[in-house]
Amino acid sequence: MISFPQILFGFFSFALVVFLFLFILTSIRERQVRAVIISLLLLIFTLFGTIFSLIFFKNEILLALDVSFFLSILLLFFPFMRGKAVLVVDPQNRYDERDIMFARARYVRGTPQYRDYYSRRPERKKIDDAIRAMPKLLSPGGKYYDPVRSAIAKNYFEINKKLASLVEGRPADKKKKIEPIQATRLLKDMARKLGAVDAGIARLNPAHVYSYIGRSPGRYGIPVNLKHHFIFVFAVEMDFKAMVRAPQLDVVIESSQKYLEAAKIAIAIASYIRSIGYEARAHVDTNYRLMLPAAAVDAGLGEVGRLGILIHPRYGARVRLGAVSTDLPLNVDEPITFAVQQFCGECKKCARNCPAGAISSRKSRNVRGVVKWSTNQAACYRYWREVGTDCGICMRVCPYSKPNNFVHNVIRFAATNSPLSRKLSILADDLFYGKKIRI
Repeated sequence: MISFPQILFGFFSFALVVFLFLFILTSIRERQVRAVIISLLLLIFTLFGTIFSLIFFKNEILLALDVSFFLSILLLFFPFMRGKAVLVVDPQNRYDERDIMFARARYVRGTPQYRDYYSRRPERKKIDDAIRAMPKLLSPGGKYYDPVRSAIAKNYFEINKKLASLVEGRPADKKKKIEPIQATRLLKDMARKLGAVDAGIARLNPAHVYSYIGRSPGRYGIPVNLKHHFIFVFAVEMDFKAMVRAPQLDVVIESSQKYLEAAKIAIAIASYIRSIGYEARAHVDTNYRLMLPAAAVDAGLGEVGRLGILIHPRYGARVRLGAVSTDLPLNVDEPITFAVQQFCGECKKCARNCPAGAISSRKSRNVRGVVKWSTNQAACYRYWREVGTDCGICMRVCPYSKPNNFVHNVIRFAATNSPLSRKLSILADDLFYGKKIRI
């Protein structure tokens, strides 16, 4: 007669077998050969271990194993310790857009902009001159340059530049009456139908607005004046199959396509808001007036991780952001925390795999009033110019960036809630996918 301990042990073992089987199927779909082999070996071991235990172990031992299984589940899933959010320890200073690497890469020797910038930042002149002497992105000389495929991404980026004239406009003379709850629901619905996977709203934090124009359209060095009260931020997903090929051309083609998609969404929504009589400005690639990752955190889309960009709870770092600032009254969302700060504090996989050494492996520190990790922009961008793409290796290796499916969502849920699961998921990611990728 089958005993209760045997039934319970069989149930736990069956659940583990099912999960491993699903993990194998998921890994096959994702073409993760190493993960398939290791999980298949674990499945075989679990099946034989279960059969052996049911035949040879006494009920007392099986009961002890049942209790161990139950306690393990509690420790892995149910402490509900989500960790702490990013700490703001001092007043935040606005960031000068003239200092971002994309602006610095455009300064031409002998121009007023060049003389002005390096008179104020002389320590960056030698580094920036060396980078500007390298082949441009998507141009001959880059490691992954291809005259036909590189032109795809180049074309998308050029279209984005042409869309710059559409980000602003004059609102209609008469405002249409609309309640904040209706406006909020309407904008989020529009964004999703146009291709966004998530959207959120925050009150616009003036500290997130650039202080002076550097890269975006407008006269170099003039103060940025963005007086809107709300910021609507959305995310578009980057294809996992393209990202696992980082840093090859597939990544920059995917990246440029998603920037274009984000521009389409932002411009359409900003235009709609103006059509009903309210001020609105779209913020898109090459034409931002604020730091989107920080605004996205305020809008509840995720947290900024060690790699310096937004980590979304379902898509990880595989997102591109767009935004619309407006004076249209909206209902704001709350920021979220899902233990990214704690996870990134222990993981360090992006730092370990960054070929430029641009991502810090040290503890987070106070950066302009916020405790976070900072990246070496020059080292990162120099590698971009070397390979001719926008790299994406940090996004590729981030454990959060796995596809949005049942298996990975179970692991994300556990890592969010349990310190033990965070440690085990970091070890498991190295085991199943490798500590370092081959480029």
